[in-house]
Amino acid sequence: MSEAEGDSKASEPESAAATGESSTQEKSAEEQAEQMEYFRRLFSRTLNLSQEREAEEETPRPQQVLDEVTVEGIAKYIRDGKCRNIIVLTGAGISTSAGIPDFRSPGTGLYDNLQKYNLPNPQAIFEIGFFKDNPEPFFALAKELYPGKFKPTWCHYFIKLLSDKHLLLRNFTQNIDTLERVAGVSAGAMIEAHGTFYTAHCLGECRKEFTQEWVKEKVFNDEIPRCPDCDGVVKPDIVFFGEAMPAKFFPSVLADFPRCDLLIVMGTSLQVQPFASLVDRVPETCPRLLINREKCGQVDPIMRMLGFGGGMEFDSENNYRDVAWLGDCDDGCKALAELLGWKEELEELVHREHARIEAQIEEDKKTAAKRVPAGGQAAAAAEGCAEEASSAASPDGSRQESTAATADSSKKVDPPSEKSKEEKPDVPQAEATPTPGSDGVETKSTGENGDHETSEKGSCNL
Repeated sequence: MSEAEGDSKASEPESAAATGESSTQEKSAEEQAEQMEYFRRLFSRTLNLSQEREAEEETPRPQQVLDEVTVEGIAKYIRDGKCRNIIVLTGAGISTSAGIPDFRSPGTGLYDNLQKYNLPNPQAIFEIGFFKDNPEPFFALAKELYPGKFKPTWCHYFIKLLSDKHLLLRNFTQNIDTLERVAGVSAGAMIEAHGTFYTAHCLGECRKEFTQEWVKEKVFNDEIPRCPDCDGVVKPDIVFFGEAMPAKFFPSVLADFPRCDLLIVMGTSLQVQPFASLVDRVPETCPRLLINREKCGQVDPIMRMLGFGGGMEFDSENNYRDVAWLGDCDDGCKALAELLGWKEELEELVHREHARIEAQIEEDKKTAAKRVPAGGQAAAAAEGCAEEASSAASPDGSRQESTAATADSSKKVDPPSEKSKEEKPDVPQAEATPTPGSDGVETKSTGENGDHETSEKGSCNL
């Protein structure tokens, strides 16, 4: 046997061994893949999160109800009367043009500007455990953001217009600023998913309910609102991290979303659950329109790879219903209103309501000014008529001016003579003026005893 033949025969076992090892590795990889697929299917079936991948591939694409998957197609769908149950999902982005910061925008967002409160982390200001231990930071922030200082935006009035045209099934909002209410959207047409400042409750034993106005007065006086009955902290009914959603949230989701024939999502990053998953609750044929500065709520690639659906599919070649209009939310609502032929109607509504609110603000300023001592009343107090001036200073007769300077000046003035007392005219009493009530009903204080009468007038919660 030659040396070459010997080497060839000697290499055969080595080659066979290598082939066997390669085959074993391939078999092992196949087994691992099968195991992964088994567990994926088991996980999917157990949690009922998706159908198996093969079934999904065999299932035909749902019917496309839009003539074209564009904003123009959405507008035509509405104009043609093909949808009567529109659900609108809204977040903080629809209120930024009113002067209210959103939460997550870099630099301007609320979470980027809370350093002065010395929080362990930005979200702590909305965590119920932290609030119970230290409510001061939240109420300091609440004073800056409290409803009544802001006017609704074009987005809020677009939602109002949908409601007026009987197209709005429900507005699910994450916002706590109550601007939907100020815009005139009825409480029945809204689900305030993260609660509202509109009402408040004692966290103590009594659980007593308080009005927005009662809490606001305490907050603007730099006081922690406390229950007069049990001394518990009174917290606005907004949902903090660690608290349950409002009682009507989940029943409304179950009742409304199967009926939805158009979903409009505005001004939200869709990062907070369970609100973020609502986009997947509508029927498969239901078109979905996003009006936002950037795309969000899209299908997660990893979850898609694992066979789980969910989310928007703006950029998919199989997209048949998801439309994104990118830009400021107000501009998006204006653009959609123009396509619908509602531009002038929306403009007239916004201008009329803003004028009404501004007039109400001026009226409130005048009312507040009448409760503060005028210069003539202060002079009268300095001349010895402190009692009359203080009774005119406020409706309840409490003295509003108690500075050391006034007290000193009143001491230095000689007592008036009997003649001057007779000649001095009476100090006029403050006029009765309307003040907004807690439930949108104005209350008027009349007479010296502070009796009240009510008149049915709309309030803008200012």
